[in-house]
Amino acid sequence: MFAVRFENVSKVYKIGRQRQFTQLFANWAGKMVGKGGGRPSHWALNDVSFELQEGDSLGMLGPNGAGKTTILKLLSRVTWPTSGRVLVAGKVISLIELGAGFHAELTGRENIFLHGAILGLSFKEIAGRLDEIVAFTGIEKFVDTPVKWYSSGMYARLGFGVAAHSDPDVLLVDEVLAVGDTAFQRKAIDSMRGLVQSGKTVILVSHDLGNVRGLCKQVLWLDKGEIRALGPTEEIVAQYLDDVNSRAAAEQSARDRTETRGGSGDARFDQRRVELLDPAGRPTEVVQPGEPIRVRAAYRAHRPLERPIFRFAICAPRQGVTIFAADTTARDIPELVEGDGVVEATFDGPPLQPGLYSVALSILGPDGIAIYDSLGVARDFMVPATGGANGFVADRDDLLHVPARFEHRADQPPDIVRPSA
Repeated sequence: MFAVRFENVSKVYKIGRQRQFTQLFANWAGKMVGKGGGRPSHWALNDVSFELQEGDSLGMLGPNGAGKTTILKLLSRVTWPTSGRVLVAGKVISLIELGAGFHAELTGRENIFLHGAILGLSFKEIAGRLDEIVAFTGIEKFVDTPVKWYSSGMYARLGFGVAAHSDPDVLLVDEVLAVGDTAFQRKAIDSMRGLVQSGKTVILVSHDLGNVRGLCKQVLWLDKGEIRALGPTEEIVAQYLDDVNSRAAAEQSARDRTETRGGSGDARFDQRRVELLDPAGRPTEVVQPGEPIRVRAAYRAHRPLERPIFRFAICAPRQGVTIFAADTTARDIPELVEGDGVVEATFDGPPLQPGLYSVALSILGPDGIAIYDSLGVARDFMVPATGGANGFVADRDDLLHVPARFEHRADQPPDIVRPSA
């Protein structure tokens, strides 16, 4: 039976506020004459659909503003969808904000009863679980102290402790474990794992991939309010890390490549139209191990050029070396080129180690000496860890993966030849 179901859910927010009467009147008048005039909109979620069964544990990943907290707010009925349906089976407990429902002047003990009542527990139920909650949170010495004197970590422990012991059917957790110490984080993860094993559903939003891996069976990857991927944890986490690493590499190289361009300018590559293509011919920033590296580059020759040489090189920016390169030959290029053109090079499955790489491009004269254009970093790409086991870039200096065979045997002393009597 399903625990959570999103059916084509979208959520739109209006940006900004209009306070003055003249602005409100202009907005109304604009609508009356069909000229718009309304505030701009932000799509926090756009046509999101997924389903969780009872006892599932889901981690949600994505950059800030991707829509993760919006999903939690929809599930906890803090807000409602603009379109689509959100269905939840059972009692939902959410830990979205630290200390939500606490009264600063009340003690920890009093707030346990207050917060428990807010979560739907009776006085008898709270009293029966009080000692267990206090022991779990580790605030025995301060349970009769007003919570306004508590640290943020104690707030988090108290809020999580009450929620975890309120017998939820669906528990929503949004980054609140980040303020707890390591021992409490481990205790909280164990508690959530126990809830899952007892048939409860847990949804965790966290940038701590260790917690996501340790608890969640599935991962939902969100980006700009849309689903990028949904599937088994290790598979989706590896894809997510590959994307994060490739974006970081692209941003770094964009900072590094500030006009490191040479050549006479008789011909120029269009850096906006340099693409890496996957086996299906789609632009990509990730080349899987053993796949061909296919680079397509557009250029413009500003005067007629006699059979120029186009050079494509694959480089390792961290080591500052060119790994391999290839030049066009007289068979590949017309005798005279002028105006716009496109050159494509394919390297057949080079055995690169996991890591970050870049493409360097040059246009040379027919003698291979004159340089019309030299683009040191035209494009970046990443080779992920083999098999997608973890998605991390290998911290090694070797650049090629060449298979090797190993043998091992016990070292035997040489036979001693004794002279005959």
